[in-house]
Amino acid sequence: MSFPEGGTAYFSITDILVTEERISCELRERLPSLGFLSASSKGPDLDPGAKLELPLWLAEALHRGSQQGQLIACETPKTYRDNYREILHADAPAVELSKWGLHYYELGLRIPKLLGIEARQLPEFLLDSFRVRFRIIVDIIDPMNPHRSTMLTKAQLASLERKLLATAMKEFKCLSDWLNRGVKRLQSSNVIENIRKRKRMDV
Repeated sequence: MSFPEGGTAYFSITDILVTEERISCELRERLPSLGFLSASSKGPDLDPGAKLELPLWLAEALHRGSQQGQLIACETPKTYRDNYREILHADAPAVELSKWGLHYYELGLRIPKLLGIEARQLPEFLLDSFRVRFRIIVDIIDPMNPHRSTMLTKAQLASLERKLLATAMKEFKCLSDWLNRGVKRLQSSNVIENIRKRKRMDV
């Protein structure tokens, strides 16, 4: 899970969908003639303190474009706050992560740039959660596994986990098909047989 510095992979549908996620932001400077962007604005301008729901791509652009990131202050999305993180940490395999956000991991890796020190431990937390859930995904792959877990279904997985599961199941099927072919007698190629025939004719 990686993204270009300060931008989105141009041909990645996933990156585009992630950057459309809405982030709650608070304006710190006056923006003239943009009062129409907020229903609570009573004048033509956007005043400091105004609350806005901005797509991630716009929040990132405003954050980069302002001096020392002072134009807007972004709030941590609720599914990445302490109470949600405690739930995921306590029992990661039981969480229906798709309800928290289909692109939970991808978005979680981008928002620390907007939140700074407040979210500096978020990437490490996401990685730990992914490791725990990955073990359950591995169990799902093999239907003959006697210790297979039924705690997670495909519908409960985040987008990244679904892609991993689909790839793993495809490779597992290829391996199973190869193993089930059985042992077959090796035969000489036609080229080798023709060479042998020529030698016998020469003799």
